[in-house]
Amino acid sequence: MDTKTAPAPPAPPKAQGTPPVRLLGSGPRRRRWLVLALTLTVTGALGGVLALEQLDTRRGVLVAVTDLPAGHVVAADDLRIERIGAFEGVSLIGAEHLEETVGRTLTVPVTEGGILPEAALGAEAAFPESDRAVVGAALRPGRFPASLSAGAAVSVVVTAEETEGVEAYRALVQSIDTASSTDGSATLELVVASTDAARIASAAAAEQVSLVQVNPRGGA
Repeated sequence: MDTKTAPAPPAPPKAQGTPPVRLLGSGPRRRRWLVLALTLTVTGALGGVLALEQLDTRRGVLVAVTDLPAGHVVAADDLRIERIGAFEGVSLIGAEHLEETVGRTLTVPVTEGGILPEAALGAEAAFPESDRAVVGAALRPGRFPASLSAGAAVSVVVTAEETEGVEAYRALVQSIDTASSTDGSATLELVVASTDAARIASAAAAEQVSLVQVNPRGGA
């Protein structure tokens, strides 16, 4: 009996190296992908900036460029706009009201860098108030503090030969000018109680007035 041997199975083909995977093509197609990726990146960045701006709760307000005395008629170059955080309990004048603020009269002094509150504005007839008066005085050096500025609270000290001792009256410096003199003298406008105006004006004309700067909340 003949025995036949089954032929051996064919040998598996030799493994060949796996070709590299191409993630992106070259040429125009690759450039299109790069442009799209760059566009998405820029769009995302701009979206982040817009989101931050929407979260910014600051508002523009009007700020004095220089010292502005009470009674001053506001001009456009007196003000600048700054963005600040919210103030509770204080009504400030927003930047959107700049045009309507120009031409209004200040009822109180506003120092350089000070924010204008709504209460600082009034009509021409609102200043001075019915119980106040504005008195002028020319003072020599030594009769007022060298650092005195508009808006300061002062005590008007009156010394007269016909009276014993001294008299003192509360006042507010509306304006002060030292640049016009060559000897350091100052020309001032003082807001005083209307009942004290005649006495202070008379003493100022007789050069019997000196000014002492005081705390705004203190006494004379």
